[in-house]
Amino acid sequence: MELVEPPMSNAQSQPDARDMLYRMLRIGRLHYKFFIIVFLLVAIIGAGITMVLPRSYQSIATVVVSNGIMDPLTTQNANASAQALSDDELATQAELIRSRDVAAAVLHQLPPEPKVEGGVKPWLCHHGVNFFCPTPPKEPVDPAMQFSHQIDGLLAGVDVEPELHSRVLTITVKNSDAERAAMIANAFVTNYQNISLTQQRADLSKTLAWLDERTASLRSRWVEAETNASHFNGSHNLSNNGANTPLIDKQIADAATNLSQAQGRYAAAQAKADALQEALKTGNERELVSLSQQPLLVATANSLLQLQNERMQQAATFGPNHPTVQALDRQIASTRASMASETRGALSQIHNDVVSAQAEVNQIQHNLDSLRGQSASQSGPQAEYATLAQEAQSARGVYDSFLERTKELAGRVQLLQPPVVFVSHATAASAPTFPNRKKLLIGVFVLASVCGVGAALLKDMMSPGFGDLGDIRRMTALPILATLPDMSRERPRSILRYVMDNPFSTIGEAVRGISAQLALSTGMETHKSQVIALTSAAPHDGKSTLAVWLASVVRAGSRPVLVIDADHRRRRQNLSSAGFTEVLADRIAPQDAIINNPITGIDFMGPGAPKAHPFDAREIAKLRETLTELSRTYSLIIIDTPPLLSMMDGLVLSSVADQTIFLCRWRSVSRAAVAACIERLRAYKANMAGVVVTYFSEASAHITGPHYTKDEQRLIDHLSDS
Repeated sequence: MELVEPPMSNAQSQPDARDMLYRMLRIGRLHYKFFIIVFLLVAIIGAGITMVLPRSYQSIATVVVSNGIMDPLTTQNANASAQALSDDELATQAELIRSRDVAAAVLHQLPPEPKVEGGVKPWLCHHGVNFFCPTPPKEPVDPAMQFSHQIDGLLAGVDVEPELHSRVLTITVKNSDAERAAMIANAFVTNYQNISLTQQRADLSKTLAWLDERTASLRSRWVEAETNASHFNGSHNLSNNGANTPLIDKQIADAATNLSQAQGRYAAAQAKADALQEALKTGNERELVSLSQQPLLVATANSLLQLQNERMQQAATFGPNHPTVQALDRQIASTRASMASETRGALSQIHNDVVSAQAEVNQIQHNLDSLRGQSASQSGPQAEYATLAQEAQSARGVYDSFLERTKELAGRVQLLQPPVVFVSHATAASAPTFPNRKKLLIGVFVLASVCGVGAALLKDMMSPGFGDLGDIRRMTALPILATLPDMSRERPRSILRYVMDNPFSTIGEAVRGISAQLALSTGMETHKSQVIALTSAAPHDGKSTLAVWLASVVRAGSRPVLVIDADHRRRRQNLSSAGFTEVLADRIAPQDAIINNPITGIDFMGPGAPKAHPFDAREIAKLRETLTELSRTYSLIIIDTPPLLSMMDGLVLSSVADQTIFLCRWRSVSRAAVAACIERLRAYKANMAGVVVTYFSEASAHITGPHYTKDEQRLIDHLSDS
C-alpha cells in the first residue's frame, strides 16, 4: 500500500520564528559531531589547497602617451589637432605595448625563468604517483613553436589598461617572482620605446634617402638651366647684371634719374638768380640775407641792418642833426656801396651755375637718347634670355626648398622621442597579490561553516523519521505525552525493571506523567476501569517496554494492572502456553491465560497461537466481552498491539480500547508511514490520547523531567524508607 503524507493546514505547516530557532538548535545539538567532521574536513582540505596554491606577485608600471615632436612645416592648427589624443589612440598604444614583437624582445632580454623546485606534483611523482610525472614529448619540439608558446605564456600575465580621461597607461604584470614581475613590466616599456624609435628612424632614413636623391636631381637641373642662360648671354653679346636683368635698362634708368636731378638743379639756380635780382632792385636787405649764400654778402647785409636800427634809435633820442646820427648815416652809405658790389659778384656766380646746369641737362638728355636707341636693338634676344634666366631661377627655388626640407628632417632624427614615457617604474612587490592567504583562510572558514551547517541540515532532512517534535505535533495533530530515551544498551532484565528500580529517574517521571494524563482524561469517573491500547507503525518501537513501565507505575499505586500482548505473530512465551488468541476463540477462560511475570511481578496475558484470519464480528464481540470481564478485576488493562503496517489487528484493538497511545520511534519511522497510521486509526474511530516518542536522543532537546541531583535522590530515599 502506498503511503501518502496528508496535507497540513497553514497554521500547522508554517512554524513561527521561535520554533525555527529551536529546531536549528536541536539540529545543532543532534548533529554537532557530524558538523565538526564536515567542518574539519572542508577546513583541512581548503587550508591545504590554500597553502599549496602558487604565489603570484603583481608589479605595475605607469606611462604617459607623448604628443610626439612638432612638425615645423605644418600649420599651428594641424599641430594643435595632432596633440589631442583620442580613446582609439590610447587603446592602440596599449595593444602595441602588449604586442608579440615586444614580448619577443622582452624574452630575448630577460634571463630564463628559474625552475620552481618542490611542490605537490614533484613530491607525488617522487613517491611513485606516475600520473603527476611530466611526460617527455613524443616528437621533437620545434624551437619556433616553443618560443611562440613562451610568448603566449608571457602575454597571459601582462595587462595594459588606459586610464579614463587621461593619457596614462597602466602596465600590470603577474609572475611567481616579484623581481621578475617588475623586470618584465619595465622591459615591456623600454623595449616598446626602442622598437618605436628604431621604426621612426627607419622611416626618416627612407624619407631622407628619397630627398637626397631628389635634391641631387634638382641641383643638376638648376646648374643646367644656369649654364644655358649664360651661354645664350655670351652668344648674343648681351650685357646683364648679376640679377639677370639687361644692363642697358639699368643705364637708361640711371640716366633718367640723373637727368631729373640736373633739371632740378638748373631750375633752382635760375629761380635763385631771379629772386636775387629782384631783391637788389628793391633794396631789401633782409631778402638778400635769406637768398644769398655768400658769407661776405650776408655779413654786409647784417651790418647794414644793425646800423639802420642804431641810427633810428639815436635819431629818436638826439634828433637827425646830431653828430652821432650823421656819423651813422655815413657808415650806412659806405655799407650800401659795399653790399651792392658783393651783390653783383653773387649774381655773376649764380649766372655761371645756371649756365653749367643747363649744359649738364643737355648732355644727360643726349646720353639718354643714345641708350634708348641701343635698348631698342636688343629687345628680342633679351626677352629670350629673360625666359632662360627665369627657368634657372625657378629650378634653383625648387632645389633650395628640397635642400631645406632635407636639412630639417636630418635635424629631426636627433629630436625623435618614444611614443610613451615613464611616469613611474615598476618595483618588486613586498607581498604576493595571490593568494591572499588571510582572506582565503577566512573564506575557507566560512565555507567550512556553511558546508557543516548545510550537511547537518541535509542529514536531518534526509533522515527517514522525525527529527523534530514540532513536526510530530503538526503532522499528527496530537499532543506529545512523553519522550522516552534510548535504553537499547541496557540488559533486557534491567530495562523491564528500570522504572521500578529508579522510580525518580527521568523515565520514571515521564511514565508517571503519561499515567496522570490518562487518569485525567477519564473525567469524574475515578472508579471506572480503563483499557489502553499501545500501537505503533513498525515493530521494535518500544510498545512492550512502555506497557511494562506504565503497568509498574500504576501497580505501585496499589491498583491491579493487566498487560495483554496481542502480537500473536511474534510470540515471546513458550509456544505451548495459551494466550489471547485462545481466549478470543473461547477455548479457555481469560483468567486461565493470565500469568504473573516473575521479573516485574505484573499480570501478563500472552499472545497465544498465531491466527491467519482477520477479526470477524463474533471475535470483536468476544473481545468486548472479555475486556468487560477483565475490567471487573483490573483497574487498568494495557493492550500491546501488533504494528499497524504489518497487521490490521492493531486497528481493531485500538477502536475497542478506551484510549490509544501511538508510539513513534525517534528518527526511524518515515513521516508517510506515521501519517498513514494516524489516518487509519481515526478512520477506525480510535480515541487517540496522544503520542509517545521513543528512543529519543537527549542531544536533540530537553526531555520531560530533569534528573535529580545526588543530594535530592538521597533525601527522597530517606523519606521513602521512613
